[in-house]
Amino acid sequence: MNVLRAAAGAAILWFACVPNISAQVRVTVPAKSFFVSEKIIATVENESDQPVTICVVSGQISKSGPTAVSTPVPFTIEGREIGKWKVLMVSPEGAAGDAVVVAPKKSLEFPFWPPTKGELRLQLHYWQGAHANLDCTHPPPDSHNAKDTTFAVHAAPK
Repeated sequence: MNVLRAAAGAAILWFACVPNISAQVRVTVPAKSFFVSEKIIATVENESDQPVTICVVSGQISKSGPTAVSTPVPFTIEGREIGKWKVLMVSPEGAAGDAVVVAPKKSLEFPFWPPTKGELRLQLHYWQGAHANLDCTHPPPDSHNAKDTTFAVHAAPK
């Protein structure tokens, strides 16, 4: 019985000490607060030792003042309404997009203008490994969620 208990304890200790082997991917913005008309540059960071694949969706439009600007992005922009998150810009999954491989220890930048004021967050799905031919219209179900970022958007100053 003691041998079994010792083996179980060793297994638990081993799992606790083994580093996380899944990819370390995050999406960040340079500040915690912006104005609704302000250009935000989001950065997708692959901090792992493995490449990851993301789907960058074209055809989304942001407003930069009176001008509409094409803003291809790999993430969903969500806003908090009555305590729940709601999609504000089209989700990358299922939309026409291109698979982009992010090399290990590299990052990519994606500019956009916030679609509204309030508390917003960016949600990013990625796949481990280099999958340049990934079908972004019908992506495989084994995606991972990147660490998201939450930020505030305020009305433009007068």
